[in-house]
Amino acid sequence: MKASVAPIILAGAIGLYRWRQLPRTLRYLLALVGLTLLTELVSRLLWLQHRPNLFLQPFYTAGEFGLLVLLYRQVLRSAAFDRATPWLLGGFGTYILVSSLLAPDLAQHSSVLRVVESVLVLGLLGLYFRKLLNELTVEHLEREPMFWVSLGLLLYFLGDVHIFLFSNFLLNYSKQFNMTVWAIHAVLYMVLYCCISLALWLPRRK
Repeated sequence: MKASVAPIILAGAIGLYRWRQLPRTLRYLLALVGLTLLTELVSRLLWLQHRPNLFLQPFYTAGEFGLLVLLYRQVLRSAAFDRATPWLLGGFGTYILVSSLLAPDLAQHSSVLRVVESVLVLGLLGLYFRKLLNELTVEHLEREPMFWVSLGLLLYFLGDVHIFLFSNFLLNYSKQFNMTVWAIHAVLYMVLYCCISLALWLPRRK
């Protein structure tokens, strides 16, 4: 869906406009928006030239996961998570590297990589919401940028993990059903970046 890129552009424009007011946490978020825009641009250019673009997937997944880990490291401010961060980044990066070297075609086409990332990100979100409920004091939740970011990520990766878990079945079920599922995926993608746009637009809390 061509419209799916519009919220990403909007998020990038808002982030650049409010760059000086953004805390370090949201600057990681803006870096993720930039990575997504760059990947979308290169992917579409390659597609227009009828050249393969699936090789971008492992690189994007590694960058996306790395930025999300660094973002939630700032939010959680946990000594235990700080110690776990190098292991998370190193372990996931090693998994992608080994998969790409041993079976490059499988790494580009396999849904396993996305499922693993989705499960790990959902774990990060679980830690955030637990901290939000148990420790953080937020009087107006709707004004909390990371709440909107986390809500968007939760909806997107919950959908992502189900879609990629059953992607082989979906591809062989029917073309119409497959198109419907990926249209839903595109909608979740747009919802995520609408939430990110809102988070970047909200004024910084004092």
